[in-house]
Amino acid sequence: MKSALLVNLPKYDLTATPAAIGILRSMCKDHNFDTATLDFNVYLYNNLTQDEWWKLDCWCKFIDSKIPKALERKILRLWDKAVQEHMPDSCEYMMLSVFSYWTMYIARLLITHESKKLRPYQLVVGGNGCISKFPDTDLYFEEWNKQGKYIEHLLVGEAENPLGKLLSNGQVNYDTNDLDSYPFPSYGGVVFDDYAEKKLYITGSRGCVRKCKFCDIANIWPKFRFRSGQSLVDEVKKQVSEHGITTFEFTDSLINGSVSQFYKFNEIMANEKQKNNDLKDVTYFGQFICRPKRQMPEHHYEAMYYAGCKQLTIGIESFSNSVRDHMGKKFSDADIEYHLEQSAYWNIPNIFLMISGYPSETDADHQKNLKDLEKYSMYAKLGIIELIRWSTMHLIPDTPITSPTMMEHFKFYMEENPKHHHMPTASFLWSTPANKSNNPKTRIHRWLDVLKLGDELGYYQPKLADDFKQLVKLSEKYKENKQNLLYS
Repeated sequence: MKSALLVNLPKYDLTATPAAIGILRSMCKDHNFDTATLDFNVYLYNNLTQDEWWKLDCWCKFIDSKIPKALERKILRLWDKAVQEHMPDSCEYMMLSVFSYWTMYIARLLITHESKKLRPYQLVVGGNGCISKFPDTDLYFEEWNKQGKYIEHLLVGEAENPLGKLLSNGQVNYDTNDLDSYPFPSYGGVVFDDYAEKKLYITGSRGCVRKCKFCDIANIWPKFRFRSGQSLVDEVKKQVSEHGITTFEFTDSLINGSVSQFYKFNEIMANEKQKNNDLKDVTYFGQFICRPKRQMPEHHYEAMYYAGCKQLTIGIESFSNSVRDHMGKKFSDADIEYHLEQSAYWNIPNIFLMISGYPSETDADHQKNLKDLEKYSMYAKLGIIELIRWSTMHLIPDTPITSPTMMEHFKFYMEENPKHHHMPTASFLWSTPANKSNNPKTRIHRWLDVLKLGDELGYYQPKLADDFKQLVKLSEKYKENKQNLLYS
């Protein structure tokens, strides 16, 4: 029987088995392919020192443009060892998931390495990272592959149809407008003890109903599509029956993109939990958007509670209305307050994702962030804002904030070369004459301000030590760049 090796690459969450691998496995199974899985993200984490993992993290996040040669050699040795250990018999395809732009550097390293081998299997590569640019070469992933012809099958965009055709010699065609037509992910053979949490990912929609200026989701999925509430409940029931796992995390950009189907899912799930004792412990969490009360009245939150909603991750991004308006978030302070009130009443904890130093952010906006950290600190003490994550604004190519219109307005430039008025690729160290006070030095200080105040007010910030390490590294790079300019 033909087989495929399914590979997950860094940087990816270490907490649970990857969703993309589950989807690939189900498609291979539908087309009579055996599969083996290599989660190279976990494999590397378990075989690198903490310092090496940190250097890999900074490289993947484009803070550093390269890693030490010794670390690169070690990664390649571990790769060869892992591939040898996991390679199935009669392997026809090695399928690599390039999860996001954070995966691009290590994907390029490993794919280039694989392309030099005499191998019986072909490379099949896909994922969201395949639509992005490499920051160090300004080449799109697809352009890079065309130049070197490294990959036999590069699947750009949604992979279900092209992969189905590859596995079946062109005979299968899914309905891309009907997500209910896709097979449920398969997790047979997964060693769940390899991960920090026993949970499974579930996908209820693709795309987003917003087009936030800092986000590239619209490039990946231009059209928002969603599954029916009944289909989602059916998948939950199947996975509980097969694996006994009752915790589910939605991969959606926002689980309440379709308010009607989200409510339907909660309503059906709550009823099923009442009837079926095997489902009583089912819980879920996912990304959510604040909506006005008229769109999500109180009984929607009630349905979420009885369906098992245990946590919501919300891209609040800024407590400043003007900054959120510029981003395109489309919710008000009143909407945030209503959501927190309902979350507190129904005991639904939240993770707040925040951005400090957005291009239009002024000192008054920054002060509003500090003021509202104090204002909402009671929800942190109650555990309703279960944790908060602040990041500093970096610019990513092919997002609305780097569109020609926005570039004309902000005229972003790199601090390394102030005369260089074009898109700084994935840059943290950018400046803009349209908002001169928002420069790298200011953003570093503002990020430090919100982290310190949040800590003083009792907000849980689980990666605070890493955030401070990143602050130090960015400060060092900023000083180094300024020094280089001084003597150039």
